[in-house]
Amino acid sequence: MSSIKLLKEYLEKISKTTKIEALNDHRIGIEAIPWIFKLPIKEPFHITMGGLPLTLIDILEKEIEKLKKSNIKPFFVFNGLSNIKERTPPKQPSFKLNSAWDLYYRGQYPQAEKAFQDAIEKSQVAPYIPHIIAYFKQHGIEFFKAPYFVGPQLAYFSDPQQKSYLNAVYGSPELLLFGVQRLIIDIDFEKGTYVWVDLKTILQELAMTHDQFIDACLICGYEYCANSPFPFAKDNFRVVCEMVKASHSGFDVIRNYAHVLGPSLDKYLDQFLRTKTLIQNHLILYSSGVCEPIYKDVTYQNKLTEINTIFGSRLPNDVYFYISQGVISQQVINNFVSGSLVEPSPAIDFEELRTMLEYLKRIRTKTIGLLAFSLNNDLKSKSVKFTRWFEPKESDIYQNFDEIAVLPKYMSENLQRQIKSKSADEPVNLHYVCKSIQNISNVHVRGVANDTFKDMDEAIYMTIQQALSVMNYIVHPTSHSGITSASTVYAQHLSFVKNEKLQEPLVLLIELLRAGVLSQDRLSFIPTPKSHYEFQATKPSSLLVSRVLSLVPVQCDATYWDGPIDHDLMSFQILTKSLFKTIRNLLEMTSLHNFLTYKIMLQPSEYTNFSMKLPFFCQPNVGMGLLAKGILLDNLTMERLEKVFPNFTNLKSDLELANEFWEIAMKLVQDLNAIGDVSSTLLKSFKDADQLWKTSLKASNLI
Repeated sequence: MSSIKLLKEYLEKISKTTKIEALNDHRIGIEAIPWIFKLPIKEPFHITMGGLPLTLIDILEKEIEKLKKSNIKPFFVFNGLSNIKERTPPKQPSFKLNSAWDLYYRGQYPQAEKAFQDAIEKSQVAPYIPHIIAYFKQHGIEFFKAPYFVGPQLAYFSDPQQKSYLNAVYGSPELLLFGVQRLIIDIDFEKGTYVWVDLKTILQELAMTHDQFIDACLICGYEYCANSPFPFAKDNFRVVCEMVKASHSGFDVIRNYAHVLGPSLDKYLDQFLRTKTLIQNHLILYSSGVCEPIYKDVTYQNKLTEINTIFGSRLPNDVYFYISQGVISQQVINNFVSGSLVEPSPAIDFEELRTMLEYLKRIRTKTIGLLAFSLNNDLKSKSVKFTRWFEPKESDIYQNFDEIAVLPKYMSENLQRQIKSKSADEPVNLHYVCKSIQNISNVHVRGVANDTFKDMDEAIYMTIQQALSVMNYIVHPTSHSGITSASTVYAQHLSFVKNEKLQEPLVLLIELLRAGVLSQDRLSFIPTPKSHYEFQATKPSSLLVSRVLSLVPVQCDATYWDGPIDHDLMSFQILTKSLFKTIRNLLEMTSLHNFLTYKIMLQPSEYTNFSMKLPFFCQPNVGMGLLAKGILLDNLTMERLEKVFPNFTNLKSDLELANEFWEIAMKLVQDLNAIGDVSSTLLKSFKDADQLWKTSLKASNLI
């Protein structure tokens, strides 16, 4: 048993149950991740679709309503950076998925549904956290991201000495290790009761100090401390507590039982001390805006327990503030601080995905460089290793700070006036930026009179423009040689697409073409599959059309997906998901670079809205690709489409959007072929696909 299980069993015996009315008008801190785990989201086919779970927002509303009806004021606190250094890519076994697909294509749908549900990792909630935070922001629900662990931050917020402190905390038993005083371990809204414990009462009942209590939990086996080697620490938490008290500390218990550990004594003792340092010197963000240890007077004299060896390099306080407000996600910062960018084995492995990751290496390197360049000189030279599941050796990420130091600012005083005078319903987006760049009068290499941007729209414009420059979409117009380049074509096509729903899909399409991973051919799976579902009869052109149109968003209801699914589109979505997240990370680190160098300075309350307005915030599911396959392979009419795809709420509008994007894609491929950037073979594939798509639409009476 782990310490948490033993502790939970002990707490069940001493906990108190109270009517929920006692929490009336209370401000309750909620450990966000366990709360999200408990959300009743059951979408077995979501793993095949991508995007957000269709029921997520509806379920969030219902769960928040329960809190509101009880007049509980929630304050959600999320984990921040990870201090765990992954050096080897974690495995993601795909055998469950293979079995699920096999059942699905055999027509055994109930069994397939269960198999897909079993294949879903409930712990994989990280991709949805920005959207949950966005929901909280839009609905006036308080939230906060801790610099690292959530426990010590909640302990600080629930300290009665703090202004506007939390009345209690709702979360997991391990929060007691960090000093949370009043802990709610369960709320039953149906019964109208909650279960809670009080740390002071627990320590009095056990007749031990909080320091000894931590030791007892660690000896039982904590998440960051190896499973206990002691036989007395297996079954009863109170027995361990008595052992700690008898020896005065956990340290002495370990030394007294050195004969049990033998040669591993030093290793286990070091791990014990490091974990205790992690708990008692954990970094939190104080109300003053400074990130420091929660218990500054507690230290352990061990050369391996210095804080920096546990948390990595200390970052500027401003970074922790932007994390706390949900402005930036942690992935790139985790990679930098840990010195390791690890690419885990995907649910489905195929050659095109590996090719895409190799292509994205350049963008990811520059993204880390944007962060590093903004920090002090010691951190700038920090080494970052790149590890991928299919490569046996690590590789170094080399930074070229010269490129970052001269990030362009194509902003003239004329353009500033245009941005400030534009109508409120005209968003600053990819189209707006590229259209402005096309006008040479808007370009001013030396910048404007005021090089610090305090206006939201100006800040968004500058961030998008610099990110596109890093991706080589924008070159200075005065440097044109008269020869049309691929970069010019990219920017021109984005400047033509005013429909905001199609701008991100266009960038994804351009990147797929640049990486050389978009074609009408079957994906090259590794290893070559043996199951019959991989060889379903599919016209090559239908593969190309469905993949391209899977980039386009659709309008769905709030019920779980009840339409057909497709193995090829699931695999393709894994590829585009990696691309989508890479571009989003680039935008966020471009923003952070400008924040830390004071090129963008907004009001504190504006930063979260700024982040939500940046592109590539929410990737759509592959619903449009599935719809296209239904038309291409089965000639489904509108009436049949409505029955086969019951989740779609506006099929007519979605099809019009898909048609519009297909025309954009065709024009792009033709223009890139004209300058030799797309092969004649791929152009022919698109022309064949175009003919099939239009013929199928006509046969289904859809045009």
